[in-house]
Amino acid sequence: VKIVYVVLESQYQSAMTAAVRQINKSPGPVCVECVGYLLEEIRDPSSCEELSKDLDDANIFVCSLIFVQELAEKLVEIVQPRRDQLDACLCFPSMPEVMKLNKLGSFDLTQIA
Repeated sequence: VKIVYVVLESQYQSAMTAAVRQINKSPGPVCVECVGYLLEEIRDPSSCEELSKDLDDANIFVCSLIFVQELAEKLVEIVQPRRDQLDACLCFPSMPEVMKLNKLGSFDLTQIA
């Protein structure tokens, strides 16, 4: 399972890394690859390109605390075309356009009027 995430601050990265390590050291049938970005990194076009490539083969996308309008728009531009291929897209406390990317199983926030 490949998880790609974008978060506001580095302490969230360390929590994700610890969770992945815990999952991967358990003897279960699941192995997780996790690729993360800090929100400010997507100001750089090369980071946007890397994020796009990582999302191309990701299963899950997670983002949190995306409240800078310019970066929210960039993130939506990158994630939206890949959203349907993701198994889950989890965006919480963020700008409304980012929150509309949420989907999990049959739950699709874009279908709520």
